[in-house]
Amino acid sequence: MAPHRDSRCIQYVVCSNYNSPLLTVQEIWAGFGAAGRKKPSGCENYHSMLNTSFRARLLLLTILLGALPVLASSLFITLRTEQALVWEKQQKLFGITRVLDQHLQSSYDGLLAQSSRSDWGREEKIAFLNRALARYTDEIANAYPGVGVGYYSKQLDAIVTYGPSSVYGHTVGIPISQDHQGRLVMESGEDRVQEGALVRGRIMNAMHPIVREGQIIGYIWANELTEDIQSQVGEMKKSIYIASVIGLLVGLFGVALIVDNLTAGINMIKKGVFHLQDDLDYRLPKLPAELGEISVAVNRLGDELLAKRQLEAQVQRAERLAAVGEMAAGLAHEVRNPLMSIRGFAQLLQEDNINRSQKEYLEIIVRETERMNALIEQLLYYARPVVNRIDNVDINAVVQNVKKLVESQTKAKNIQVVTRLKKELPPVACDAEQLKQVLLNIVINAIQSIETDGRIRIASVYLPEQQRVELRIEDNGQGIPSAHHERIFDPFFTTKEQGTGLGLSVAFRLMETWGGTIQVESEPGEGSSFVLSFPAGKVEEDKA
Repeated sequence: MAPHRDSRCIQYVVCSNYNSPLLTVQEIWAGFGAAGRKKPSGCENYHSMLNTSFRARLLLLTILLGALPVLASSLFITLRTEQALVWEKQQKLFGITRVLDQHLQSSYDGLLAQSSRSDWGREEKIAFLNRALARYTDEIANAYPGVGVGYYSKQLDAIVTYGPSSVYGHTVGIPISQDHQGRLVMESGEDRVQEGALVRGRIMNAMHPIVREGQIIGYIWANELTEDIQSQVGEMKKSIYIASVIGLLVGLFGVALIVDNLTAGINMIKKGVFHLQDDLDYRLPKLPAELGEISVAVNRLGDELLAKRQLEAQVQRAERLAAVGEMAAGLAHEVRNPLMSIRGFAQLLQEDNINRSQKEYLEIIVRETERMNALIEQLLYYARPVVNRIDNVDINAVVQNVKKLVESQTKAKNIQVVTRLKKELPPVACDAEQLKQVLLNIVINAIQSIETDGRIRIASVYLPEQQRVELRIEDNGQGIPSAHHERIFDPFFTTKEQGTGLGLSVAFRLMETWGGTIQVESEPGEGSSFVLSFPAGKVEEDKA
């Protein structure tokens, strides 16, 4: 029987926009969700979880962004391939129907006219047409294994032949059902394709109308199972899915490497921010791409915060020194006059007839008043405004001068003074006499810290990138405890029994006045190193 049709889917992301250099370390610290110098273990676990979450979310996003296009592409390719196979089978079947149409030549009536009988009934006509056409339909069916072909007569309303006859010969003479698509073909005169499931499987039936002299006399069909299409599509789907999975795995591995590098950079930035909380001198290393911009911004922030802290320290020191100066000046003026009176009366008493013991006591009074007067002179010098006679000063020449001035003291203790002075050193703008006093004070302190058989090294160097001249004075004396480093330049602070604690304070004050800095590096038992840094340049001469 002719075929008929049956009917039948990161709690934590940090986005850091460096918009302002005025952000504080605390704000950045808060942005990472931490506080304090030492993070508790719970905080460490929390940050570890966040990093894991960020990494996992990024990988998940990558999988989704990669899988969806691949899946969509696979479905599209599969659909297009299936459509192409269906179209190819349709063209094949319709090609067979057209060959059968050409074989029929004239019409059913033309074939019947070849017989000598004109009084045949319906059954006899069907039998005659079957004998005339079955041989050719069987040849076509044998040439295309699995294909069923046949002729249908509209006038006789019956299947004329259905090849291969050995399989479908029993259907000859049977009419198609009233809802069969073949009747629509005979009514419309248009080709039609029907797909459906039958007992032998799902088939595709291509039907072609037989038109003679403007009249539709029947139709020709060619049908075939579609299992080959489903098989090819299934194999292709399998290949596509395997290739897609391999591609996703390879892509996921590559993305995992990228994500690891990215999270490593983020962790490095986060650790850098944590370090800045305790050490403003810490700087992040260079990082690639956008992370590099963030690291530069964080480093810039550290520079600005460090400069701010240094400026605040300088202002506080200046305010403190100014207050000390005013106090020292007041005390010096109040004490100096009565002290001179005591000294004068003691000298007068020395001229009287006194015994030896009284004379010794008076000598002590005079000596101590002179010492106190010298101290007062130092206080007055510290208190009075700094008057600089700024000039272009050759630091190397000042160093050589100071070396000669302390020669007697160094020889007495067998101390070797070694100088390594950079030739053609740019001049610095300062007061030569005051600079000499600064260097004398530092060198004498070094001599006093060495018991005997020591070494003092003085070196000068030019830093062209920073446009600064540095002078380093090193000794191998007793050294200074680290706890005293921050106070070493404070007025009246001293580690010596007979010191006033004003020498280094005055030196610090003068260096600030010249736009320079003075720093100390020292460890007990390993000696001390004082580094003086000056801005390089010449004083402009007055052209007036």
